[in-house]
Amino acid sequence: MDDSAATSGWSLRRRLAQVLVSTALLPVLLFSAALLWSQWKNDKDDLQMRLDSNTRLNAESLEAFLDAQLAGVQLLADRLPENAAARDEDMASLLSAYPSALRVLAVGSDGHVLAARDARWRSPSAQSSVVDTGWFKEARDKFRVQISDVYRNAAYGNETVVTLSAPMLRGAHFAGALAVDVPVESFARVMAESLLRRNLSMLLLDRSNRVIYAQGGLRWAQLDQAGAVGARLRNNAMSAEKAGRVLLLGGVLQGDGLAYVSTVRLRNGWVLALVAPRSVLLKPLVPRLLLLGVLVVVTLMGLGLALWQQRQLLHKSIGFMLNSLRGYALGGRMNPAQVDLMPDELQPLAQGIGDLGGRMNAAYAELQDVLDRREQEITERTTSLREAVANLDRISRTDALTGCLNYRGFTEAGDRLWNQAREQAQPLSVLALDIDHFKLYNDLYGHAEGDSVLRRFAGAVRSALLHSDDVLARPGGEEFTVFLPNTTHVQALHVGARVVQRVRDADIVHAGSLKGHLTVSVGVASLEPDDLELEDILKRADAALYRAKGAGRDGFCD
Repeated sequence: MDDSAATSGWSLRRRLAQVLVSTALLPVLLFSAALLWSQWKNDKDDLQMRLDSNTRLNAESLEAFLDAQLAGVQLLADRLPENAAARDEDMASLLSAYPSALRVLAVGSDGHVLAARDARWRSPSAQSSVVDTGWFKEARDKFRVQISDVYRNAAYGNETVVTLSAPMLRGAHFAGALAVDVPVESFARVMAESLLRRNLSMLLLDRSNRVIYAQGGLRWAQLDQAGAVGARLRNNAMSAEKAGRVLLLGGVLQGDGLAYVSTVRLRNGWVLALVAPRSVLLKPLVPRLLLLGVLVVVTLMGLGLALWQQRQLLHKSIGFMLNSLRGYALGGRMNPAQVDLMPDELQPLAQGIGDLGGRMNAAYAELQDVLDRREQEITERTTSLREAVANLDRISRTDALTGCLNYRGFTEAGDRLWNQAREQAQPLSVLALDIDHFKLYNDLYGHAEGDSVLRRFAGAVRSALLHSDDVLARPGGEEFTVFLPNTTHVQALHVGARVVQRVRDADIVHAGSLKGHLTVSVGVASLEPDDLELEDILKRADAALYRAKGAGRDGFCD
């Protein structure tokens, strides 16, 4: 080749390198960025969902604990004897029944202490009157049980406590009050440690915005005022029955880091907040960045190798073509009369073009044949792809554990059957199923056994259905729903009875159930003329389910 090509205005090799980099490396970088963003977003959504569900579940658990404690205090207050010896014995029994309690205090209607009993055998407090305390005023003026805000009692050292109090009513008259001091650690520590194992920190605020409990890593200590951040958390808090809004806040962690916070307002006015540092989302990105960096390096190395090979190929090929092109053209079959009309300099090129034209025609015929075969292959692969997409769509609507429809499949099937029943004036019935004491089953046997029971339960329910077009769905947890198209209410009641019996026949041992085996409660509802939407039937089915549970479970109700 002539060396003058090296001094031309542009280089074919340089242009090829630019094209390869722009078409290969740039998509890799864009894909890497999109993948990182997608994974980060998925991790964020998952974290927010875990925060919300854990906050509501732990709020319900905490409320259940406090309600149980209050029930014991109220029961003893209602029947506390006036005789000192009997009263002392009953107070000791209360401390024995509730090991978390520190002290029980009985006061008269004037606020003076009648008796005190300490769980740790300390000398009773010298306090003689509680007339100025908030819990006594609440019991005296409103006849209400109450959980106080957090405080530190000198009698217990540095231990923070809350007071559970109940009025002692004799007839319609206020005869005094009964109060029990419960340490915060007794109901907060185990819950907080469990959450910490899931990378979540717990913060509990009382009605006055003071810190009842704050886990390590948070900026507050017990009895601190939570300030403006606490006020914002309180304003964002909703009841445990409603899904809350997860906030991204500063000023929650020690230092300047941001954190995701989910809050729930308890019935007694306290606020439970779970905190997850935003840094937990950034940690998984480091290995992903390293992996993508390796991918970019490998891509660059591959491009470099491809460019080097291409340069060698071009160098040899161009020299060969320049030497061989005239030889290929000599075999052309162009019209000699036309060639004679051309300038002498173009005649060899014309002959070569004629030869190439003939060969291109032959090659085109062969190419067309190849394209026809490829088109057939593409058609077959497209059909296979459509089948695969349809299969994936089916999987996306199916609960992987039980084989039932998941929540998405549940909503789509419900809408479809509702529209079908309305358009064709057909009956439609719904069964709302709930496995009795399933949470207790999980606690007793573990989640692995619980998953196995869910599969067996789903099989038992399927065996009770009468029609092939009946639909079994698992919207979530231990709750199942059965759609019975073209089924009257009487027929649906029969199916509900079959479901209850088939679950009994499955004979799944459940030590936590009064029956000794797993049972199910079933609510039955059917389409009525004044129903406006599917939700109307579902609400009636849920109401019937709760009536079945209220009637003792292991049965059905409409």
